[in-house]
This record gives sequence, C-alpha cells and structure tokens, in this order.
Amino acid sequence: MKSVALMFVVGAVLGLVMAQATVAEQAKAATLSGTVVKVEDGKVTVKAPDKEIVVATDDKTAVTVDGKEAKVADLKAGMAVVVTPAEGTATKIEATTPKVEAPKTEK
Repeated sequence: MKSVALMFVVGAVLGLVMAQATVAEQAKAATLSGTVVKVEDGKVTVKAPDKEIVVATDDKTAVTVDGKEAKVADLKAGMAVVVTPAEGTATKIEATTPKVEAPKTEK
C-alpha cells in the first residue's frame, strides 16, 4: 500500500514539474511587440506599451525589415518590431518601416 501511495506522490510531483517546464517554454517563446527607440552595441531598445526593454542580439539573430533579410544595424528608430522570444537574447526580429503619408495639397 505504501508503494502505491509513494508512486502516486512521485507521479504528482513529476506532473507539476512538467507543467512548470511547459509554462516556462511558452513564456520564452512569446513575442515582444513595440517600436525601436535605438540600436546600440548589438542591443535594441524597444518601447513596449508599458515600458522600454533592452533586447540582446547575437550573430544568430535573424532580422527582417519589410520582409527582406537584414542586419541588426539596419533597424532604425521608429520601426515597428516583433521580437522572439520576449525575454533573453532575440532569435528573430521582424521590423516594418513606418509608412509616411504624402502631404495633402490644398486646391
């Protein structure tokens, strides 16, 4: 009987550990959306809705600007970005150039 109870406890603990690992993986895979504030020394400062976040990059970070392959140095202030993952070193940064509307002419 004791072995059955012990197996139940071990199974419950393993289940909790696996659930926490899954939650951690999902959080890591989440994205960060915002606007580039600056790019400096391989780090991108992104203004998110509630704060500014400094995102680390490395030589493996894949960057696209308007759907075309780019480099971290090609990111400019004002660009909208989606960074993956939301925490830690970025593995992917997708940026879009802000659209500039032509000035209206008066007649």
